[in-house]
Amino acid sequence: MEIPVSAWASELFGSEEKALLVRDRLGQGLVDMQANAQASHLEADVASTQVHGVVRYLGGYERVSAALESIPGAELVKPNGFRFELVRVENALLYPFCFSKKDSNVRTAKIQNVWSVIRELFAFAPPSQQADIFGEFEFDPSSVELRPKLAALPKDTRLVLVPFACNAAGLLKPYWGVAALANASGKLDWIIDPEPLPLPAAATLKHGIPQQKTDHHPGFDEGEQPIVALSPRPEADHKLKVTPTTEVPPTEPLANEDDEN
Repeated sequence: MEIPVSAWASELFGSEEKALLVRDRLGQGLVDMQANAQASHLEADVASTQVHGVVRYLGGYERVSAALESIPGAELVKPNGFRFELVRVENALLYPFCFSKKDSNVRTAKIQNVWSVIRELFAFAPPSQQADIFGEFEFDPSSVELRPKLAALPKDTRLVLVPFACNAAGLLKPYWGVAALANASGKLDWIIDPEPLPLPAAATLKHGIPQQKTDHHPGFDEGEQPIVALSPRPEADHKLKVTPTTEVPPTEPLANEDDEN
């Protein structure tokens, strides 16, 4: 039995049908990400899980974008200075990130590196409801100056977070929801409770070796022979019977180390 989507998702994505499609594609993209990362780790045949981590990091953006970009109305958004493309569907801008390598409570999820682009993404989130002991808010989304490609997004765009726990052994807990950035250390204030993402049973990766060029490349001994320029002997040398020389005669030094200074 299919789990229905919440009202907030239907509203952001325009309809319940499209929200279901986005949710299913998100799950597929994350499963593909993990399958690709695990395959790369096994192929590397090393004890370290660093290969898995790198491919998982890249795939968290690339596999998710590939899964979502064909949805009607989807738009790829690559913020200036950001390496990857994010996907905007209707009024939702999706941001996937790994919050833990173990089975952790998603409510403890933090943004690990709150650099300039991340702060700008959270300008599309609601303001935090968690004030400090002085009643002040550390991060004000309305005060953030956006770079051009983010500034060009419609004003009603809402940031939807896709946090997931993942390690080399498996994809653990993927969610989606809406949160505010509570402070500069990456703490999140969940405005809409994070909901589990249903996952498909199998990945859809296309395994194979990229097509190689089959054109014949000549070997070293098959190339054209170089043309050696010949310099004829002067006629005077013939008449005087001067012995031909094949090397430049050595130059006698004008001074040597035995000369007085």
